[in-house]
Amino acid sequence: MKTALTGRIVTDYEVWDEGTLLLEDGAILDVARDDSLAAHADEVHEHPDSLICPGFIDIQINGAFGVDAATMPERLSELSGRLLSTGTTAYLPTVITAPEKLYDRTLPRLAAEMNSPHPGATPLGVHLEGPFINVGKKGAHPVSNIASPDAAYLERLTDLAPVRMLTLAPEIEGADTLMELAKNRGVVVSAGHSDAAFEVAYGALDHSVAGVTHLFNAMSPLHHRDPGLPGAAFAHPRAVCGLIADGLHVHPEMAALAFRMLGPDRISLVTDAIAAAGMGDGEYSLATRNVYVEDGVPRLGSGAIAGSVLSMNEALRNILAFTGCTIAEAVRMASSTPARLVGEGRRKGRLVPGHDADITVLAPDFSVEAVWLGGKKAYSNERNERTTR
Repeated sequence: MKTALTGRIVTDYEVWDEGTLLLEDGAILDVARDDSLAAHADEVHEHPDSLICPGFIDIQINGAFGVDAATMPERLSELSGRLLSTGTTAYLPTVITAPEKLYDRTLPRLAAEMNSPHPGATPLGVHLEGPFINVGKKGAHPVSNIASPDAAYLERLTDLAPVRMLTLAPEIEGADTLMELAKNRGVVVSAGHSDAAFEVAYGALDHSVAGVTHLFNAMSPLHHRDPGLPGAAFAHPRAVCGLIADGLHVHPEMAALAFRMLGPDRISLVTDAIAAAGMGDGEYSLATRNVYVEDGVPRLGSGAIAGSVLSMNEALRNILAFTGCTIAEAVRMASSTPARLVGEGRRKGRLVPGHDADITVLAPDFSVEAVWLGGKKAYSNERNERTTR
């Protein structure tokens, strides 16, 4: 059966105000800037005034809606289902630095959950944020579980689950071996929780490191005499940087600077959300840490910020306000850029023929109106949609 979606189609570089997507067999069959394709569909879903976007891909999310991926892996399917309401259609459940016994319990269970049928957003693999990070830039990571580079340890962790991304500090002794090992195993290496000097960071980006984890946060500062990891990311032609666009982790003007330096194909919007996202103030878990949320800000008992309560559709709305970028550019930062970084660029993140029919429909206020997964409707709030035939 062929299904058509009509509305404001967000392509790579512009928005077609009266466009159409034609879906068949779980993929995008065709796309047009007018409604001509609707005549070829068995069913037409009209979304007047709404943005029809590729589904969002969050490559750093610890949890949301009361679910912490590290300590509640058995609830991954629940997390996947709830993430649809934020426009997220694929993600990397993220596990921060933890004791070995937690990895031993959690990673195999996450692997099993990923291999089970998922009614919601697709988990593409695990993001291991740590444990091979710089103690001086630990952020919310527990010092007692930070590990020195150990190839055998990393091999074991990557054997326990399909690890898709690894955040480490490239300047720590022995990190080179881990970066090569991870790269050879198909793991995307991202520099983060790092105090790397510019030269070290740039060298790592020239070799095994492809990304930067939550740009500006928990890393060497951008200084005019020592540009650090942020400066290396700006200077390097290929580095893709995660950015938490909540206005708290990164000042809006710094987000705007990053956009001017990197552009939409080198910024990946991430939430770094924790279990508190979508829930409200209170006490929550972030792996082995207790996090206290007050007025929407998650903190450890020490007062240090610990993740966020951001959603991907909110991040999209924020980045538009912070940078003045176009809608098409903002959507690329939430879809095609993260897809390309984690090796999914050939099938996800764009509204082009042959790509997966994972689609997010946004109302004019950027709330999520509907989500399609594999060409089937998976979420709808049914406010503005009209269905014909």
